[in-house]
Amino acid sequence: MISEERERLIRREVRSPRSAAIAGIVYSLLMVTSMILLGRALSISPTDIGRTWLETWSTESAVVLVLIPFAGIAFLWFTGVIRDLLGEREDRFFSTVFFGSGIILVVMLYMWAAAFGALIGTYSLAADLLVDNDIFVYATVFMNQIIGNYFLRMAAVYMLSIGSLWTRAKVVPRWLVIVTYVVGLGFLLFAGIRREARFAFPAWVFLVSIYILILNYRRTQVGGIEDGLTVNSNR
Repeated sequence: MISEERERLIRREVRSPRSAAIAGIVYSLLMVTSMILLGRALSISPTDIGRTWLETWSTESAVVLVLIPFAGIAFLWFTGVIRDLLGEREDRFFSTVFFGSGIILVVMLYMWAAAFGALIGTYSLAADLLVDNDIFVYATVFMNQIIGNYFLRMAAVYMLSIGSLWTRAKVVPRWLVIVTYVVGLGFLLFAGIRREARFAFPAWVFLVSIYILILNYRRTQVGGIEDGLTVNSNR
């Protein structure tokens, strides 16, 4: 009876981190793919936005608008299971900030995608009725402010809060906490200066996910060895 209960707890402990790792990897791949598809498109000056630009990037935009909702879902799953990894050791204050900032990140990601979809949709539905490109310029500036300024600064809050939780709970190595703090402080202080910084957050999520997969594999191996020893001793 005790052995069955212990096995159930081990399986639950291992399953949740694996789910977080898979969700984090999915989010990272979807976000990086979206940014690569729109890399040159989003680097253009807002004043250069026009009908030619919209025609050129309409196909890539359609693909990105399909990927973004799934990226948001994967990120929410990643956030929820990361909290579960802390278990009873989580701090309520930092956990609230961490979870709340994660939700805000998804909301801003969807706002960015909605603004981008509205930009493309406006051109598709009413291109002949528009006198000038002011609406396109406004939408582009709005999008850049969301993803390049507010999203990255909220990502800093997300990373600094989970870094504080990891420091208190001691569930990850010190080097990962240091990387989290450094990248988070960089976002907080210098967001919007370099466009390439947008790749840093998905890269961080990918790094955490890979570490969790490795940790999960080690726990599985240790659990299997201990179960084998228990069976042998019972014999």
